[in-house]
Amino acid sequence: MAETTLQIQPRETGGSPTARAVRRQGLVPGILYGRGREPYPFQIDVPTLREALSGEAGRHAILQVSVPGESTPTPAILKDFQLDLVRDRLTHLDLLAISMTEKITTTVAVHVEGDAPGVVDDGGVLEQPVHEIEVSALPGDVPNVITVDISSLGTGDTIKLGDITPPSGVEWATDPETVLATILQPTTMEDIEAEAAEGEAVEGEEPAEGEGAAPADDAGGESGSE
Repeated sequence: MAETTLQIQPRETGGSPTARAVRRQGLVPGILYGRGREPYPFQIDVPTLREALSGEAGRHAILQVSVPGESTPTPAILKDFQLDLVRDRLTHLDLLAISMTEKITTTVAVHVEGDAPGVVDDGGVLEQPVHEIEVSALPGDVPNVITVDISSLGTGDTIKLGDITPPSGVEWATDPETVLATILQPTTMEDIEAEAAEGEAVEGEEPAEGEGAAPADDAGGESGSE
């Protein structure tokens, strides 16, 4: 996994009002924790964060976090983040300190490559149900991406995670039955028309005897006896 240096700044804590003040300055509030260290509140400017996460590993990169007052960088990964979907901006991030000599479980992107005969020759549709999986490995062994070769897939074929051999030093932490790619049958106009006709037939069916509204004579229910 790619490594990149990240320079952070200390920040004051004070709840939501303080965090909003940080964001108004164009900064993102965050917290660095893990490995027995005290949680360290920090802030960082958006361009610096974007540059650190713009490499091949993206948000899965190992970050060598430079903490003011500490002589050596702290290796960490982006553990969590929050987004303001309305304003389309990052509002908070959590960095988890790690050891380069201990295994971690982290998320890795899944990319598909190749021309599947089921798509090219038969007009099928490629479906990729998941775009990320979890792996367990030493930080230095975590791959930037898991590549799935679909060049042998025909219509109806599927590749599961368990069908792929993990890179050296890596173990799958996601269910091996997880489907990574499948080629669906092409949908023709005849299929669409048949489904539409079937739907119309179902809507037009008369209720079977004994179904539907109760007969008029019974609508009021039974009379109570005196």
